[in-house]
Amino acid sequence: MEKDRRVVITGRGVVSPLGVGLLSHCEGLLAGRSVILQCERLSSLGVPLAIAGQIPEEEFEQSARLIPRKQRKLMNRATVLAAVASCLASEEAGIGYARIDPTRLGVIFATWFTSYEFLPFIRYLGETESEQGSCRMNAERANRRWMETMNPVDYSLKVLPNLAAGHLAILHQAQGYSRLLADGWRGGLLAVAQAAETIRHGELDMALAGGAEAPLEEGVICDLSGLEVMAKGGEDHDRICRPFDVRRSGLVLGEGAAVVVLEERDHALERGATIHGEVAGSASVASSRGGQGEDSLSRSMKKALGDAGMSLEDVDVIHANGDSTYENDRAEWLAIRRVFGEKASHLPVVATKSLHGHLLSAAGAVELVSSLMMLERGVIPPIANYDSPDPECDLDLVQGLPRKAPGIKSIILNAVGLFGEAASLVIVR
Repeated sequence: MEKDRRVVITGRGVVSPLGVGLLSHCEGLLAGRSVILQCERLSSLGVPLAIAGQIPEEEFEQSARLIPRKQRKLMNRATVLAAVASCLASEEAGIGYARIDPTRLGVIFATWFTSYEFLPFIRYLGETESEQGSCRMNAERANRRWMETMNPVDYSLKVLPNLAAGHLAILHQAQGYSRLLADGWRGGLLAVAQAAETIRHGELDMALAGGAEAPLEEGVICDLSGLEVMAKGGEDHDRICRPFDVRRSGLVLGEGAAVVVLEERDHALERGATIHGEVAGSASVASSRGGQGEDSLSRSMKKALGDAGMSLEDVDVIHANGDSTYENDRAEWLAIRRVFGEKASHLPVVATKSLHGHLLSAAGAVELVSSLMMLERGVIPPIANYDSPDPECDLDLVQGLPRKAPGIKSIILNAVGLFGEAASLVIVR
C-alpha cells in the first residue's frame, strides 16, 4: 500500500426526494421541511404505510435526458437514478473534459432490491401450480411458461442487481475495478469506503462510488412490512419520520441515488480539479451481543477515527444514522455517549432521514453529499419533526433552524444495517 495516497472527492451527484442535483437537494436540506408525503401507488395497494419520500418526477425526467435513450431502455428505475446521479457527479468532476486513463477509472456501487412486476409474478405462480396439490409447482409447466413469457433483455439487464455497476461503467467508459455491493442499509457508505481503499492501495486513480434504491413497489413493501421496522400510520403522516423523538415508531422509505467521484489527491491536483472534501477513514463491523447496535456502532466509530488518525477532539459533527426506529436511535445515542464521553453533550448531531426518508442502499451516499455541503457552506441542517425530545437522549441534536458552523472541518457518518451491523465514514474539509 502506498501510504501517501490520499483520497479526495471531486464530483457530487444526487437524485433525492428533496430535488435532483446538488443545488436542489441542498436547498431542500436547509429549508428543514420534510418531503415525506402520501404515495398514490402505495395507497392503491392498501399497504399498511402508504407514505414515502418520492423524487420530483418532472424534475427527474428532465435530468434523465442525460442518459442515451437506447441505454435507458435497458435499465430498471434504480439504475436510471444511479445513472443520472453519476452524470451529475462526472460533470462536476470534469471527467468528460480531461484525459483520463479508462483502465484506472473504476465503479464501486451499492443497490439492494431487484425490480420486478409483482402482479405478473403472482399470476405466474398460480398458473404453474401442480395438479397434484396446492402450493406445489409443476416444474415443467413453470419452465415452459417462463420461457414463453420472459423478456430475456428485461431479465438479464433489469432484474440482476449486479448489473447496475456495469451500466455505470459502460456509461462512463470505466475499464478499471468494478463491483456492486448488495449490503442493504449500509451499502452506499460501504461502497464509498471500499472505493477509497481501492484508490489508496493504488489499484485505481479515480472511482465512481455511491448507491441507489427504488423501493416503492409491491414486492419490496411486502418484504419490509413483515419485519416490523416500518413506521406506524396515523395523523400527520408528513411528520411521522421522527429520529430521536420520543414518539418515533419506525422508518419511512424513500427512493434516491447519489454518486461521488473519488480521486487520488495528486491526480486531482495535476488536472486542476476542485476538491470538495477528503475521505480520511472508514470502518465496518458486524453486530454482536445479540445484534445490539450500540456495541457495533461504538466499535465502528472508534475504528473509523483510528483509520483516519484522528482523536475524539478532531470531530466537529456527527451525521447520525437516525432512522426513526426505537432500537436503532437509542443504540446510536448510547454509542455516541460511550465513544465521546463528556464531549457528546456538546457535539452537534444531525439526522437527515427525517427530511427524505430512509433511502436504503442510497442512504449513506446521499448523506455523504449532504455532509459535504455542511463542510462547504459551514451550516448544519436541522432534524425535522423533532418536537418531543426523548429524556434519555441528552445529545446536542440540531433542531429548529439551520445552525451556522463556519469552523467545522470534519464529520463522521454512521450507517446501521438491518441486524445491527454498522459502518462509519470520516470526511474532512
